[in-house]
Amino acid sequence: MYERENTLLLSTSASALCNNLAVNRPSGKSGKSGGNATNIAVVHQNNINVIPVTESDKNKPMFITVQSNSSVLCEVMQVLWCDLGFEVVLVVGSTLGLHIYDREGVDLLFSHPCIDGPEDEYNFVKGIATLNNEVLCTGNSSGVLRVFGVLDDETCLSFMDRKEGHMDAITDIASIDYRLATADDSGVICLWYFNGTELLQIATIETFGSAVTSLFLWKDWLAVAYGSGHIRIFDSSKINYTYDGSRPVTAVRLLTETAAHARYITAMDVALGADYLLTASEDSYVKIWRVCKNNNVTEINLLCSSQINDQMLVGGRFLNNNGTAFCVSAYDTNLVHCFKT
Repeated sequence: MYERENTLLLSTSASALCNNLAVNRPSGKSGKSGGNATNIAVVHQNNINVIPVTESDKNKPMFITVQSNSSVLCEVMQVLWCDLGFEVVLVVGSTLGLHIYDREGVDLLFSHPCIDGPEDEYNFVKGIATLNNEVLCTGNSSGVLRVFGVLDDETCLSFMDRKEGHMDAITDIASIDYRLATADDSGVICLWYFNGTELLQIATIETFGSAVTSLFLWKDWLAVAYGSGHIRIFDSSKINYTYDGSRPVTAVRLLTETAAHARYITAMDVALGADYLLTASEDSYVKIWRVCKNNNVTEINLLCSSQINDQMLVGGRFLNNNGTAFCVSAYDTNLVHCFKT
């Protein structure tokens, strides 16, 4: 179904981080590309490789270094392009805190420490998502969620709130409209709803005994990838209600699960135009799945499985919204492998 198309060359190798590949894939609202990727970003320690995907921009790679003014060492934990306010911005989570750059990664627009643990401990920011392009949410190693609001069209942010929903380090955050899902290193998932003024916790999905590595919310589905190699899809339609002064307890139904990989799933993505789900793993395989409903029963079916021999995959993303192209990154190599139908 998919064939190896080409290989992109990074300036440095990829670090061993889950979700270590970001794609600047504009939506129809914010970009002229109509969902086609223009750039990819891969992290190496405190450096971010930004590489153009299109042929016309092959000679314009970027190299962003995140550092402090002191001798404190920095490690970048996650990079994500987000629609925020009226702009697309590059959001970076690191051991120094939260950093927001312009789309090209040239100008630093905003920064915040977002740290809750003791200064002599290993603290970091990880988990990035926006709510309806109006609110930015980030997690950290203390399990605390921070909420920032957009003040104006210049991407000026204001701190709104902090939420303590997790006991362990937050690993990933996913959102759709005003619904939010956060996960931590123990495998617990918290579901939230933003009512316009406050982020409210709706429900909790207990651990299945393994860390959650990736989340994705779309339609009425919440897809979850685990360190055990499993994919589980939950019903997310209940993460929506009118706040009346009480916190209802909402049961979240497990719709389907599959043992997808032999080792840690390190990345997951969804092509919204086709309901294709991508998973990449330490077992060197990248797999494409189709999620659908058959007689009102949610199913997940394997469409394609490709192996990158002798490589521990750490990132994978679709390059367009219809799922006809994707790329993957691998630990300790400077190659990004691209596939196309």
